[in-house]
Amino acid sequence: MLQLKVQSQRLQIILDFLKEQAFMRASFAQIQEHLNQLLPTLGLKAISRRSLEADLQLLKTNATEKLLHVRVSKKHYYQLIAEPQSAVSEALQGSMLQQIAQQLGAKFQEPNLKLQDKLVFSFSALNDDGQSLQMAATCLQAIEQQYLLQFLYQSAFGTYKSRLQVVAPLQVRFYEGRFYLVACEWSERQKAPKQQIKVFAFDLIENYVAVPALAEREDGAEGELQYFSWQQMAQEVELKTHFKHCLGIARFKESIPELIRLKFTDWAISYVKSRRLHSSQRIVVDNPNYIVVELYIYRTYELSMLLSRFRDFGSEVR
Repeated sequence: MLQLKVQSQRLQIILDFLKEQAFMRASFAQIQEHLNQLLPTLGLKAISRRSLEADLQLLKTNATEKLLHVRVSKKHYYQLIAEPQSAVSEALQGSMLQQIAQQLGAKFQEPNLKLQDKLVFSFSALNDDGQSLQMAATCLQAIEQQYLLQFLYQSAFGTYKSRLQVVAPLQVRFYEGRFYLVACEWSERQKAPKQQIKVFAFDLIENYVAVPALAEREDGAEGELQYFSWQQMAQEVELKTHFKHCLGIARFKESIPELIRLKFTDWAISYVKSRRLHSSQRIVVDNPNYIVVELYIYRTYELSMLLSRFRDFGSEVR
C-alpha cells in the first residue's frame, strides 16, 4: 500500500514537471534528475532507471493523461499531449460554413445566420473525431511561423515500426477524404532541409501528434525552435507546380509525366464527361458506346485505384 502511495506521488511529480516544460516535453535524463532532486526533500528515496521506466510506462497507459514517447538523436523524450476535442466546435463550424458559402457566391442579410441545416460539409476525415483538423491547425501554425516539426510515422508501404520524422512543413493538402502534410525532411548533418518533397498522411502519424523539433544544446538539454525559410524552400522544390501532373498526391522520385489513354463505357461515359479526372483530361474519341480520354500524368498506383472504381467500365488502352 505504501509503495502504491509513493509511486502515485512520483507520477504526479512527473506530470507536474512535464506541464512546466516547453511544449510539455522533457528527456528521460531531465525527468530522472528532477525526481532525484525533489524526492529526498519529501523524505523519499531517489529513483532508479528501471523504476522510472516503469512509472513512465504506467503513465503511457493511463487513460486520463496521454504520454508520447519520442526518440530524438538517440535520446528518449516524453511529451504530454492534451486530449483532443471530440469534435469541431459549433462556433468554428459555423464560421467555416459561412466562409465556404461566401466562396460559393452567397450573400447574407443576417450576419449570424446558422447554415448547419442548409449547407452540409464534413469537417473531419476518416471518422477521426476531428483529430485531422486539429493536426492541420498545428501544421499550419508551424508553416506560418516556419519552424520544424517532428512526429512518429508508419509508412503505408513499409513493414517497420513507426519511424521518427523531422521535417520542414510546406503545405497541408486534402485529397479523397484524407489530410496530408507536404514537407521536406530535415538533414541533421547539413542542418538544412533536403530538397525533396515527401507527403505524409495524417492518419499514419502516430496518435495524430506532431510537435516542434527543438535544437539540442551541447549540454544535452533542448534548445530553441529550429527555423527554416518557407519561401526559399517552396521555390527550391518548385512546390507550386510539384503536383501539376499528379493524379492525386503521389509522385515517384524518378518518374516523368506521360500520355495515358483510358477507355470508358456505359454509365462511366457521362461520369467522366461531367467530372474531369485531371486538369489535363482531353477526349480523343467520342463514340456513342464509349469514349477515350487522354491524361498527361505520372504513372502511379493512383491510376489503378481510379480505374478500380469503374470496374469493367474503365480500362487503359495502349
